[in-house]
Amino acid sequence: MTRPPLADLLLAAAGAAMTALLVIVELDKGPSWYQTSFVLIHAGLTAALLVRSIRRRASFVATYVLLAAMAVLMQAAPVNLGVSPLILCAPLALYKVARHDPPMWGAAGLVLGIAGSFVSPINHMPTGGNKALIPLLILGMVGTYLWASGRRRTEVAYLDQQARAHAEHIRETSRRVAQAQVDERARIAREIHDIVAHSLAVVNVQASTALAIGTEDRMRESLSGVRDASGEALTELRSLVSVLRDDSPGREVSGDLLRLRALVAEAAGAGVDLTADLPDDETLHAWEQGWSAPARLAVVRVVQEGLSNVIKHGGPKPRAILSLHGDGDEAVVEVRNDSRRQGESSGFGLVGLRERIELTGGRFEAGADGDGFSVRARIPTTKEQA
Repeated sequence: MTRPPLADLLLAAAGAAMTALLVIVELDKGPSWYQTSFVLIHAGLTAALLVRSIRRRASFVATYVLLAAMAVLMQAAPVNLGVSPLILCAPLALYKVARHDPPMWGAAGLVLGIAGSFVSPINHMPTGGNKALIPLLILGMVGTYLWASGRRRTEVAYLDQQARAHAEHIRETSRRVAQAQVDERARIAREIHDIVAHSLAVVNVQASTALAIGTEDRMRESLSGVRDASGEALTELRSLVSVLRDDSPGREVSGDLLRLRALVAEAAGAGVDLTADLPDDETLHAWEQGWSAPARLAVVRVVQEGLSNVIKHGGPKPRAILSLHGDGDEAVVEVRNDSRRQGESSGFGLVGLRERIELTGGRFEAGADGDGFSVRARIPTTKEQA
């Protein structure tokens, strides 16, 4: 605080008015050492009132010293100087240090205030004082101290509570930031896995087939498949990098349902005997417009991962069944590997799929199905899921 509060300004104004009144009296009666001293003490107390909030300790010390000087002056003056209302500066100064400064200052102020009650100008006027007022003066000082120290304890407890709450907020914020970073890394890992793993599986199968058969036509066909799969992977990677670099809020990787036909063609090109039950292009286009981006992407990733697993684990003559249909506000997608039983993979594909589907609020199942292995998902498609 660099300027006195309004209350201190008003108190100082009252003290200045009283000091001015004493100056007028002194000029009227003629200057005297005791009257001049009385005026100077009042001026000092007025100044102490003005700075009691911004210079608490200095104001407190000055107030008590000046009040002690006033008591001595009242004893030494040859006339009755009267009792000044500025003796109330004692409890006012005590209140400030007891409320805002370390406890030792409040305790010292209380002890000095009680001691000062016995030499107060009220009790040591030249005409005689009223000793019965001493208990009232002491009670006033004790009451002021208890009130100020009580408010101090309340404020300290409140500030301590606020500090604990702030520290807890910092810890919770740090935890959420760390969790958000983990979630974001997992999201990026899912996207990279789904983009690269499928394309590399196709490339691997095509290259292995070309090397095994070795005919010119077969090598040309395989290289064309490698080119197409790698080109699609590069396109998706560029899309992912674009999303990661873009600061626009809410932007995300979205799936293209029309790409499902390309995935079917890639699987067939990799040698999979695939039965695909997909809607016509008009229906896929309608779903593309009506389904949320996370739902579309989840459908594409389920098909992509399911077919990748068939290519990798389906043996020399892989067979699979793919189906996709809408069921109210849900998309139901299944990829069944009929060529052989597939155990739980040690990779992250199915783990990432489960996380992705659960984030959309859907349900995911992957496991043995008779002599095969099925991947099934029910995915909410409403825009509210976006």
